[in-house]
Amino acid sequence: MQTRSAASVAATAVTAAQLIGAQWNPSPTHPRTALWYASLRKPSFTPPGPVFAIAWTVLDGLQAYAGYRLLKERPSAARSAALGAWALNLLGVAGFSWVLFGRKRLGEALGVTSGMVVTAATAAGTATLVDRRAGAASLPLLAWVTFAAVLQEEVWRRNT
Repeated sequence: MQTRSAASVAATAVTAAQLIGAQWNPSPTHPRTALWYASLRKPSFTPPGPVFAIAWTVLDGLQAYAGYRLLKERPSAARSAALGAWALNLLGVAGFSWVLFGRKRLGEALGVTSGMVVTAATAAGTATLVDRRAGAASLPLLAWVTFAAVLQEEVWRRNT
């Protein structure tokens, strides 16, 4: 894929995932969701809200970069596997917000997060086979969703 096309496709996919997920996020534009989320019993290691925004800004940039690097590579089975896992991560980003904040299903949200640990690990591993920079750019998402799974499990346990 041409450089500009790859950059456009990757950036559009990441932005779309975030915009879809933002429909349910606990923000000032969703006061009922924000109140519900604030009412949950959370562990002391829960990051403050601004940390989530900063982390996801960085993660989105890295995911767009990884997707761009992969899309620029020649088609192959490894590239297809890496792009498939990358796309599943983006579905997880959009789906998590819908499940947790839209449906208010703590256990199901833990399932989404756990699934993202698997797809993030798969994406990082398969991307490394195709392009080392894409693989390296995928590692922070793996670290974040692993932390998020621990956090989500604790929130689920404390609120069921």
